[in-house]
Amino acid sequence: MESIRKLALICLLLVIFAVPTDGLWAIAGMSLVKIAGLLLFGMVALLLISGDSLRGSPWFLTAVTIYICWMLFSFLWTWMPINYETSLASNSQQSIKGQLYLFMLVLLSFQVLRSEQDLNLAFAAYLLGALGLVYFLVKGYDPTSTTVRHEIKGFDANETSLQLSLGLPMALYLLLMVKSWFFRSLGLIYLPIALFGIFITGSRTGFITALLGFIGLIPWLWHARFIWKIIGLGFFLALALGITKVVPEKTLERLFSSGTELSQGTLSARSITWSKAWLEINEAPFVGNGLGSFRRVINKYNIDYTAHNSYIAIMVEQGAVGLLFYLAVIVSVLLQGLRLPPEQRLLMLSLLAIAIAGQFTLTLNEEMYIWFAYLFVIIKVNLSNQTHVAAIKHYQLRLAA
Repeated sequence: MESIRKLALICLLLVIFAVPTDGLWAIAGMSLVKIAGLLLFGMVALLLISGDSLRGSPWFLTAVTIYICWMLFSFLWTWMPINYETSLASNSQQSIKGQLYLFMLVLLSFQVLRSEQDLNLAFAAYLLGALGLVYFLVKGYDPTSTTVRHEIKGFDANETSLQLSLGLPMALYLLLMVKSWFFRSLGLIYLPIALFGIFITGSRTGFITALLGFIGLIPWLWHARFIWKIIGLGFFLALALGITKVVPEKTLERLFSSGTELSQGTLSARSITWSKAWLEINEAPFVGNGLGSFRRVINKYNIDYTAHNSYIAIMVEQGAVGLLFYLAVIVSVLLQGLRLPPEQRLLMLSLLAIAIAGQFTLTLNEEMYIWFAYLFVIIKVNLSNQTHVAAIKHYQLRLAA
């Protein structure tokens, strides 16, 4: 049974590795995510047939199940559940497949990730995948270019930067919490490369979430000796200055205008879309317009964009009920994350903070990398609880002896 689980773990690691670059790695015309996902499903099915028990966090799984069920149930009243005239709008049938895939991803991950080493490997797989994303990003990069934003063809620059930001807490975790030199080296290498990738996208969302990625360093710097505080701060200052030297000036100006754009701008016309979306929310405040309906209902205002906000998108499509269910998923992760030991708590919660903050300007509630952020926090809590219980049992045995 253990050999089957190890094969399943390899498949899951391949999925995690391929998620940041989904579509860029393919075998025989089929994406690596789909191939590894199918193999993962088969391996876990064999595990369960062999007598393995179901695993997971009850509160988190309950919240996820209710949310996914409501999303699928909303298909019954979806507005125009047919193919739309633009290829940019996903139809409701595609959304159903996406929701079911996310649900299976949650269940399968709990079955496979069972130890601290497994979780470390999952972090490493994501970081390697994100480094691959940077490779494709910088392939044609020209520092003398007058282009304000650099992106991969077919990829949204904001999403690219957010995926790189999600890797920052994982890199810091491997660097600070893991003894293996391989994991530590990977974490250290990832930090400057990811920051460079985030900067050249010119994404204000990426810039802000990258700052959130370093929240986990606060307790470490606070308790460190004075000399280590100076070294740490000096390292990040040198890193920041080095990166800004190779990033076009116009890109830097765009990044550092984040505060002005938040207070005085339209957030790249997002606020216009949101104001029209609120009109649709008022039409169906409790149950929404149905699964996958956002771009269809907003099109009458001559807007052909996504919501650029997960929470508003859910309100339009599944109403206040759907939003409450989605927030219940996030709250369940937050409450359990608060139970982690102090030195790990902010590292893991900064991962959650990036996922939450990124969804204020991007529609990401169906993206796998966002759900991996939730999963990693929950699985880390479960593993910490197992370690705590094992320590108590060992102590009790010593007393009995």
